[in-house]
Amino acid sequence: MTKIVTCNGFKGGIGKTMSNVMFSYLLAERGYKVLLVDFDPQGNAGEIIEKTYPDQIERPKVSFVDGLQKFDLTNSITKFTDNLSMLVSDWNLSMLPDMLEEYKKEERRFLLRSLLKGVKDDFDFIFIDTPPTLSDYTNNAILASDWVIAILQTQEQSYSSTLKFISYIQDLKKNYADNYEVNFDLVGVLQYLVKIDGNVDQEIIHDAKDTLGVALFHENIYQRERVKRFGRSGIANNDLWDKRALHMYTVVLDEALSRMGVK
Repeated sequence: MTKIVTCNGFKGGIGKTMSNVMFSYLLAERGYKVLLVDFDPQGNAGEIIEKTYPDQIERPKVSFVDGLQKFDLTNSITKFTDNLSMLVSDWNLSMLPDMLEEYKKEERRFLLRSLLKGVKDDFDFIFIDTPPTLSDYTNNAILASDWVIAILQTQEQSYSSTLKFISYIQDLKKNYADNYEVNFDLVGVLQYLVKIDGNVDQEIIHDAKDTLGVALFHENIYQRERVKRFGRSGIANNDLWDKRALHMYTVVLDEALSRMGVK
């Protein structure tokens, strides 16, 4: 059964896009069929994948935005490898709020969920990236998902935002559980861009352990220059530093899969 996941949060620059991209990349490398949905008008996820795989196997007949407008995404998928495909975003996606005005009011938060039903059976995993705001994009992504990974950068404002994000998605699930069969679960809270010798980082980690308990991932994503290089030049697996960065994400991904019950 397809698992739909969003790595998400309300604050920018915390690593949610790179998490969605890296997990999609690693699962595809393992042989899973993966669809990465770039539901952010900035299109950063697509930029990284396009740099990683500059020669797409198959270009879409219809753009992602046009597919949304036609309520059909089947012809909007870009195939980068045999296992990794994308719904590639661009600035035209910023028109989503206006597009939703033409959609039934009670269904507007479920547009993406509805449209993914037409393509999800072709994939083992679907990851959804969104802008770092409380918006139509975020609501659609969460309500389309089976699983949510909250991203916590180890600094005070991100910690506060993460607590608000968790509270928000709990309320969202409660409000829609009965009438719309919403049943997503929180995989956990992933601490991101952790500085090993940072005093503030350690204070945030301590507070997060006290507040979040078992919801907190055991493994972390640490600050690594090579991860910045992945964002600039695309993901690579050529040298020791590439392999170390990929291993860091692999360990976290394995924990996420275990929490989701994937063997």
